[in-house]
Amino acid sequence: MGFSYTVAAVIMLSSTLIFFGIVYSSYVQSNTSITNANQKLIKNIYNLENTKIEIVSYYYNSSSSTFYVNVTDNGSTSFNLSESNVILNGTLISFNESNQYIFPLETITISFKASPGIYSFELVMPDGYEVFKEVKS
Repeated sequence: MGFSYTVAAVIMLSSTLIFFGIVYSSYVQSNTSITNANQKLIKNIYNLENTKIEIVSYYYNSSSSTFYVNVTDNGSTSFNLSESNVILNGTLISFNESNQYIFPLETITISFKASPGIYSFELVMPDGYEVFKEVKS
C-alpha cells in the first residue's frame, strides 16, 4: 500500500506541474498579445491626434468630366495615399493622386471622374482620420 500511495502522489504532482505549465504559457501568451495591442493603440492614437488634413480647394473640368480636389497636410504625419479611400455620396470610388505620398505641409491634388452635380466628398486616411467637403460643378 505504501508503494501505490507514492506512485499516486508522483502522478498527482506531475499532473499538477503539467497543468500549471500550460496555464502559465497561456498567461504569458495572452499578456504578450495585450501588450502588443496596447502599443498599437497608442501608436494609432498618436497618429490620429497628429493628422490635420484639409481640403484647400476644388474645381471641375467640364471638358474631361473630372473633379480636382486640392488637399494639404497640416499635421506632422505623412501618408501613403494608395492606402486612403475616397467616398463620394456614400460610395467608394477610384481616384488618382498627383503624388503617392503626402508629407507635412505639402499640397497634393486628388482627381476623380464624375458627372456635373453636387457631391459629398469624403477622404479617409489610413489612420481613420476623415475630412468632408461638399463639391459641386
